[in-house]
Amino acid sequence: MPNNYNGIAKIYDAVSRIVFQHSIIKAQVYLIQLITNNDKVLIVGGGTGWILEEISKLNKQNISVVYVEKSSAMIRLAKKRNYKNIKANFAEEAIEDYHPTEEFNVIITPFLFDNFLQDKIEIVFNKLDTFLKPNSIWLYADFVNDKQGKKIWQQILLKTMYLFFRITANIETHELVNMRPYFKEKYQLLSEQFYYSGFIQAVAYRKIK
Repeated sequence: MPNNYNGIAKIYDAVSRIVFQHSIIKAQVYLIQLITNNDKVLIVGGGTGWILEEISKLNKQNISVVYVEKSSAMIRLAKKRNYKNIKANFAEEAIEDYHPTEEFNVIITPFLFDNFLQDKIEIVFNKLDTFLKPNSIWLYADFVNDKQGKKIWQQILLKTMYLFFRITANIETHELVNMRPYFKEKYQLLSEQFYYSGFIQAVAYRKIK
């Protein structure tokens, strides 16, 4: 089964911190500061669920979260997190198969699209877009692929990462797609921040159409 992180769920956070220190965490913590009271939040591919604890620490009122994650092992870990002041519902399925009963004020896609081939990216992006209310926000975090070759170490690290995750999680792609053109037509850039010498990006968009 492609994109299955069950086999490395227990070590996933440790591996990411060894390689990237706390950059992956910092990128997502930066983004969730935009969550406000009464928001309905969709998190897609949240992994082990530590982000739920960070949202809980915001101490916002009446926050509800739908947590869509394909890996059953990741879901089990996420459910054990301490997020008592937010309401969380879990959907153990691929986002391609998920059908919500409501729209959302916030969508968070942490390091999601780097798993997909371009054809699936278009399908998933367009599907998620229909879940998000107008004038709402999409919080996007992922790696940056410097295709101009200015940072060779990024290219080497990216290739190494894809090799590792093809072996351990059977991810379906080996190439990082630039997501900015997907957001260009219907979304306004609100803020962005870069981490790990520009290799990790955190971008907040507002839906304008």
